[in-house]
Amino acid sequence: MPTTNAKSLLAAALPTLTLALAAVVHTPAQAAPAAAAAAPVLSLDEIERRATAQGVQVKEIKLRDRLVEVEGRDADAQKVELLIDRRSGEVLSRETKPSKGEKSNHKRD
Repeated sequence: MPTTNAKSLLAAALPTLTLALAAVVHTPAQAAPAAAAAAPVLSLDEIERRATAQGVQVKEIKLRDRLVEVEGRDADAQKVELLIDRRSGEVLSRETKPSKGEKSNHKRD
């Protein structure tokens, strides 16, 4: 049978062991959001390759968290802006604007 000193030592150590066990049990759940936040994103080289595949000669790439704005010109020398998701590589939007000095097709009255 344990002595009084051994019982006192066990009684004092029990709360510490309980907290340590609780920390071990909860660590994976707390690590999951951190892993999700560090989800892989495409490199800038890969973003540039994807924009080039869309027919855009890349002039500038702007990072916006998990989105990338790519500015460049198409084969007709028109300005192009692509918005690309860095996680999936999906082109979310594409805008084409006439170059400076280029006349629009709108007639003035």
